[in-house]
Amino acid sequence: MRLSKSLPFLILLFALVLRLIALNIRPLWYDEAFAVLFAEKGFTAMLAGTLTPVAGVASDVHPIAYYTALDFWMRAFGQSPFATRLLSVFLGLMTVAVTFAIGRRLFDGRAGAIGMLIVAISPFHVYYSQETRMYAALGLFCSLVVLFFLRAVVRANDWRLEIGDWAGVAVSAAAAMYMQNLAAFFLLAFGLSALSRPKVLAKVAMAGAAAFVLWLPWFLNLPGQFAKLQQAYWVTRPNFVTLLQTALVYHTGEELVEARLLLPLALFTAIILPVFLFWKFFRQRHQVTTQHALWLTVLAVGTPLLLFLASLYQPVYIQRALLPAALMYSIALGWLLTQKAMPLLIRILLGGLLGFTAIAGLWAHTTFAQFPRPNFQEAVAFLRGQAEPGDLILHSNKLTFFPMHFYDRDLVQAFLADPPGSGSDTLALPTQEVLGLLAVNDVEARAQGVGRVWFVIFDRAVEEYAMEEHPHLRWLESHYTRKSERRVDDLAVYEFVKAGP
Repeated sequence: MRLSKSLPFLILLFALVLRLIALNIRPLWYDEAFAVLFAEKGFTAMLAGTLTPVAGVASDVHPIAYYTALDFWMRAFGQSPFATRLLSVFLGLMTVAVTFAIGRRLFDGRAGAIGMLIVAISPFHVYYSQETRMYAALGLFCSLVVLFFLRAVVRANDWRLEIGDWAGVAVSAAAAMYMQNLAAFFLLAFGLSALSRPKVLAKVAMAGAAAFVLWLPWFLNLPGQFAKLQQAYWVTRPNFVTLLQTALVYHTGEELVEARLLLPLALFTAIILPVFLFWKFFRQRHQVTTQHALWLTVLAVGTPLLLFLASLYQPVYIQRALLPAALMYSIALGWLLTQKAMPLLIRILLGGLLGFTAIAGLWAHTTFAQFPRPNFQEAVAFLRGQAEPGDLILHSNKLTFFPMHFYDRDLVQAFLADPPGSGSDTLALPTQEVLGLLAVNDVEARAQGVGRVWFVIFDRAVEEYAMEEHPHLRWLESHYTRKSERRVDDLAVYEFVKAGP
């Protein structure tokens, strides 16, 4: 087989290797641990834990389709971090293949392969192809919407083939919505982009209507979930800096931005590549392939802009929900780097800059060990070796408790409830009851009669109180003597001992 034909398979194999690196080593964090512990309860229990009203709102804001799929996956492959993340690896690999198909249909095999390679090494996509959450599935189904649309347009002369592709658009769109409600913003950008294609606008509208009918059973629950957002949600209102961070995340992933490493390089990459992209749009604006690349870029830019505008009313701007838009941008970059009208040296320099930035992002992703992903296994092993019967292991909140409970379910631990009505108050009582993990409302009542308390807390939780001492630490300091402190990355485990009579 010639290299040209085998290249996509080699890129897919390379993508697999990247997504398997440290898959079992990187600790599960709160969202992943919650996903595993929640999914294992089964469909009926999850439905109750998500939709049971609390003060007139739904208990949770996410659909349960991904958790249901994860439940079946875990029944077959187990619950180790490697096993649970392997589902996302599989979905991510499928997405890499779909992006090649999109690029090949819009441009040619060469541009499709380069776009595929950019997706394969994208730190943003690699991360969510390794996480036990729904975002890899979100990227896949949104990409399938685009692919089925392109197939339907090409097959417009054969209604038997065309109708199957439009059905694929509808089913994929509905599946994306069942994975994450915020898929609506990518689908809205996609639908609005059809306004420039009058010949297919009516068919896009019909596919959208079919998708809505398929999604209708969950849509009926949306008012309660939206009310939950308005009552308590951790997302803050976005600003211009948020959009700049999104541009950085498209190129480098989230860890490089969070760790503030090589930010000048990342910022330069996030500026220079779009500049060249739009320059090519202007220089070659009459070419068909240029219009195709511009369409992908409209999806990549339009999705965060729509999410931004909506978030001015109700903050829901979550960068990971923009993964489908970032995939479209990567395919457009594949077109840019294969433009023969642009000097080869410039294309090599741009490709090298993109590759080096991606490597930096992947390195940051693999080595990142700070909030909210410190080495929970080490902290659990320490407490397993030090705690004695009668001791209280108490977590300041759910963010440390859930991962450590996942790694050692036999170790008796407790966690304090989030402040009612705060942005972090996202784990409703019905969800806790389904999980069988109830929060402690009062540290004083829980510590009654306990001689030694091991208190687990993130540095960030302490720093949030600025000049004021953390209230839980203040109470423990006033009723116990701090004997020792064990640090695991930016996680602290304090040992408090009851003072003698």
